[in-house]
Amino acid sequence: MLELEILGSNATAPTKEGPASCYLLRTETGVLLVDAGPGSLAAYCARHELSELRGIVVTHLHADHSLDLMAWAYRWTFPEELPSIPLFFPEGEAERLAAFDAVFGIPTLPTMNRPIAQSFEARPMTRDGVTVYEVDGLVFRSFAAHHSVPSAALRFEAPDGRVLAFSSDTGLCEPLVEAARDADLFVCEATYLEADERALHGHGHLTARMAGEVAASANARHLVLTHFADPADWEEGRHRAAEVFDGRLDVAVPGSRF
Repeated sequence: MLELEILGSNATAPTKEGPASCYLLRTETGVLLVDAGPGSLAAYCARHELSELRGIVVTHLHADHSLDLMAWAYRWTFPEELPSIPLFFPEGEAERLAAFDAVFGIPTLPTMNRPIAQSFEARPMTRDGVTVYEVDGLVFRSFAAHHSVPSAALRFEAPDGRVLAFSSDTGLCEPLVEAARDADLFVCEATYLEADERALHGHGHLTARMAGEVAASANARHLVLTHFADPADWEEGRHRAAEVFDGRLDVAVPGSRF
C-alpha cells in the first residue's frame, strides 16, 4: 500500500485551512513525514502516535517547509528521549540545519543541548535523480528543483512499482519533469494563479496552469495541487490546471488521503 495523507498544504504559514507544507506517506509499518512546515507536529499528533513515525524528508530549508523541525526535535527529546529517526535534507544545507541547534539548543539540559542532532540521523540527499534512499521499505530519489535555495523534488517508489512524486518548491525545469515521469500520483506546487518572471523563474515557483503542464508533460496519472499562496484560489487553480491536464485532478486539502 502507498497512501498519501495531507497534513498541511499552505505556502508561507498556517491559515484557518491548516498548517503549512507537511505530508505523510504510509510505509510498511508506519509513516514518513515529507516536509515539516509550521503546524505539522500539532496536525500529526491529532491523528497519529509518535511511535508510528519512521523518518522525515525535508525538500528544502525555507521556513514553511522546515520550521517545525525544532518542534519535532524538542518533542523527541522531552519529556523523554525517543529513538532517533533519519532526517533527509538537500546536500549542502548541513550548516543551515545546524543553525537550528545553535539558536534553540538548551545548554542547561543535557538531552537538549543540540535537539536536531540528538533527535535525528541527518542524511544529506544528492539531488542527482539517481542515488536511491530508503526508509522502512520505501525507496526514493531526489532531483534538483529550481528554487532560491537547494530544493529537492522527490520520487518515491513502492514495492509494487507505484510512484508518488513531490515537486517541492520549484520553477520549471527538466529534473522536475523527470521526477514526475509516469507517476501514479504527483503532488505539485501551484503557488500562484498569475505571477511575474521574477517570482516564477527567478525565485522559482509555478502557477496552477504550469503545474498542469508539468503533469501533462510527465504523463502523470493523478495531479494534486498544493502550496497555494491563498487557499481562496483552490478552485480557480484547479480549473486552470484542468485546462492543460486531463488526468485526475485534486487539491491538497488538509485531512484528505489519496
